Amino acid sequence: MIPNMEIQGFKVIPLKFSKENTAQHSLFVKEHSVREVTESKPPHRTLFVLNVPPYCTQKSLKEAFSERNGFSVKAVHFHKKPTSADPDVEQSSFFRKPQVQGFKVAYVVFESAAGLKAALASTAEPILLSTPQNPVLTGCEKWAAEYNSNIADSQKLQEEIDTFMANYDAEQEEEKRKEKEETADEEGWVTVTKRGRKPGFSRKESLHRKVMGRERQKRSRKELLNFYTFQIRESKMKHIAELRQKFEEDKKRIAALKQARRFKPF
Repeated sequence: MIPNMEIQGFKVIPLKFSKENTAQHSLFVKEHSVREVTESKPPHRTLFVLNVPPYCTQKSLKEAFSERNGFSVKAVHFHKKPTSADPDVEQSSFFRKPQVQGFKVAYVVFESAAGLKAALASTAEPILLSTPQNPVLTGCEKWAAEYNSNIADSQKLQEEIDTFMANYDAEQEEEKRKEKEETADEEGWVTVTKRGRKPGFSRKESLHRKVMGRERQKRSRKELLNFYTFQIRESKMKHIAELRQKFEEDKKRIAALKQARRFKPF
């Protein structure tokens, strides 16, 4: 690996799974600098990393950059493609969103701007992902750990569900209370809210257009049926008359055929 190698604005940092492993992987890094500034990826402290291999985890990459440069890393965010948006926040410790699979991009957020400068300055030394202090599980050990982590504690799960439902009920009650206070004024006029006259019925504009469209379809269908009633009756009578005429013609044709096929020896 060429020291301090740079390709199209990206610096190349070699990555090794462990000290004993001779194979190396190349990470392409540069400072994260975009117009849309977010709290999760602050400027002058975020390292943008491309070509992150599938076996890298957020924990292992965080500890690897911390040990390599001596500056603590605040967080590591994984995305499938480069983006300036905030990462998805996990609301539950049991119902988690699927992890990013395959090769990905990473945003390494340092605690200080000095950590970012140190990471960009020392690119010749390889990063060790798995160390004796912080080993990365592979193979059967990794699968067993993932299986054990998927087994939920029923008591803690029930506590989380109860807390979520209590917060949801409190938010709904607070919303109803505010709407009730805003419905009537001093002169007795009632303000129409999104709940309408019946609680639970959402009077959104999209739903209103959908309901009105269905009503128009029903009305037009009813009008068409009422308008063409006499025409349908006349068409049926005309069809019956045509069938009768065709029946008489067929009888005459069959009689003529029988007359023509009659055997006359003399």
